[in-house]
Amino acid sequence: MIDPKATLNLHFTELKRQTKAIDLAFHAARKRQSPRTGFVHFFPMDETVSDTIPIFENFCFVLALFRQKTAETVLEGKELMDRLLDFQAPNGNFPIYLHEYPRTWDKLMPLKIAPVLVQILRHFGSVLNSETKEKIEKVLSKALKFMEGHILAPLWQHRYLRLLGKPTAFTPATAEEWFETIVSDQLSQEPVFTKNIPYNSKLQVFTGDLGLQEKGEPRAVVVEWLCAESEGYLMRLLRDHPHQIYAALLFPLASEKTEDPSTVLAELKNGGMRILWGGSSLHSLVIPSGKIVHKEEKEAILDFDLDQTPEWGREDLFEILAFCDLSSETNILIEGQRGTVFSLGQKILIHTPFLQIELLFTLIEGTADFCGQISRANRPNQIACQKNLLYEVFDWQIGLRTLRRSASCKVRLKLIMT
Repeated sequence: MIDPKATLNLHFTELKRQTKAIDLAFHAARKRQSPRTGFVHFFPMDETVSDTIPIFENFCFVLALFRQKTAETVLEGKELMDRLLDFQAPNGNFPIYLHEYPRTWDKLMPLKIAPVLVQILRHFGSVLNSETKEKIEKVLSKALKFMEGHILAPLWQHRYLRLLGKPTAFTPATAEEWFETIVSDQLSQEPVFTKNIPYNSKLQVFTGDLGLQEKGEPRAVVVEWLCAESEGYLMRLLRDHPHQIYAALLFPLASEKTEDPSTVLAELKNGGMRILWGGSSLHSLVIPSGKIVHKEEKEAILDFDLDQTPEWGREDLFEILAFCDLSSETNILIEGQRGTVFSLGQKILIHTPFLQIELLFTLIEGTADFCGQISRANRPNQIACQKNLLYEVFDWQIGLRTLRRSASCKVRLKLIMT
């Protein structure tokens, strides 16, 4: 009798070794795999919960097992995939979690799972028996039939047409849209280039939108693990994270490298700006409001139009805020001295080993009295303050507390980086 493991090992010696991102996806899934069920247990809304079995993350785990390209992992992937395929509902959709079967709530689930099955057939069809391939093809056909007639957002219409093999294009904006678009475009087997992705290779960070903050650094997103593949990961991307599981869906991109700056200064979609720079961690300064009236490589000017009557209450009224990550190598000085209170016209210096940022607030229109204050507080997009970290603080807050002002006034912030 032919040993199936020996046959698989012989086949995989001829294939290219998996990428580092796949290793991260494999280990992230393995860490969350139950020894009892064999499934990945994960609840995205609360990562401390471990009693739910999500369908999509487990299909990603299946692909990560196949892409490890060893006999043991491929056989495990085939067994796990066979169990997951049986959870397709009669209408062709899939439940979000196994315990919800046969109820289905997410009409997009077939479009999320289909790329996994397409890539398994494409890259590993030669090691699947005819019965398994036929089962996958039937599941795919049933899933696509379920999607017929649905009104889809452009991002998912792009995915649907790609699965049908029809020409289509979509311009992504957010990190999530970039991930889903790359997954869709790789279905066509045409080269997908990195040059258009808003990504800084020196900092290994996605720069397209503000995203979320996780403790002292921007939360890692899937496209960062993909784009940093050829460079070797910095510590931020090497830390275990459940979102690494989704990297199993991505294949290497055609790289067109350009020299990236060591500092990123970007305007935010709804006003304000963000600065990113390196150090022992990925540092950031976020100013969530304000209008940029001047921007150069190392300098920017923001205006804050305070034209609405403030709502006076018992709480301190901060109408202008900036947030800088709280780090052991970050010092904030007022006119060269340590302090917590400053006035308009005094220079605030954020000092780190690789970058210094000088902030200067001035009143250019109207009348007002402000009390500048440096304190500890979390930025609005911080997500780590949960469970045992509920009362932790990860940022410095630099704010102007309004004491009194005219109904309309304007404050200018001049920012210089050295």
